[in-house]
Amino acid sequence: MPPLNHPQRPMAKNTTTKPTSAGPLGHEISAVQLYRWIEEGENRRQDFKETITSSRKIARTLAAFANAEGGRLLVGVRDNRSLRNIHPADETEMLLGAAKHFCQPELTLHFETVKVGMKEILVVQIPEASDKPIRNLNDEGDWEVYLRSGDQCLLASPMSIKMLQNYHSEDTEPLLEFGSREQAVLAYLRSHQRMSLQDCRKMFNLSMGRAHRMLLQLTRAGLITLHNHEKEEFFTLGKAYNGGSDSDRSVR
Repeated sequence: MPPLNHPQRPMAKNTTTKPTSAGPLGHEISAVQLYRWIEEGENRRQDFKETITSSRKIARTLAAFANAEGGRLLVGVRDNRSLRNIHPADETEMLLGAAKHFCQPELTLHFETVKVGMKEILVVQIPEASDKPIRNLNDEGDWEVYLRSGDQCLLASPMSIKMLQNYHSEDTEPLLEFGSREQAVLAYLRSHQRMSLQDCRKMFNLSMGRAHRMLLQLTRAGLITLHNHEKEEFFTLGKAYNGGSDSDRSVR
């Protein structure tokens, strides 16, 4: 990993880019903060782009972030973490085009330009979408759904898309009463750390549809989490699970 050359007490400079469907981050970002983000590397919530060459291609990354917990794009940062000078207005125009014409529903982006020495770096924040899934238009003219997994954007499976569709749905379904099967799923995850849809089917001798619905409800409740890694889907214990007793628990 090449060393980062930190400037002496760098200051940030905000630039007005006149975006039509987005706005500034609302606070000044220092070059020190920028370097901290760069040192984190690319991950589930951050990506580097040396420059934006295609609105259609970058739409995949924007949509994948919006389908997850949101993310941050650093434009003007190479994969080796070195900086290159860009023209923020040109990059902003490409990104707004991606958000408007190649993402469905249209995305709102937030921009800030940080000046480091003689270079300008564009920081783009992509909020988590409230209307999932966000689809992006591919080269064949088809609308696809991508998810962020680690530092990659992966094509979503039908099951993942179903999870996204139910993520912010209205609470019109009845309360989920925990029975022996739901308790068994959580107990299995406590000891095995992960479970696939096929594992669930075999454990209870369920059809694909019934196993899917049960895991979907548990995911919606926040008790388990769906992961996509190298085209493999699996579940782990979710943030809402606190390790306590599972009996007599009711959640939406």
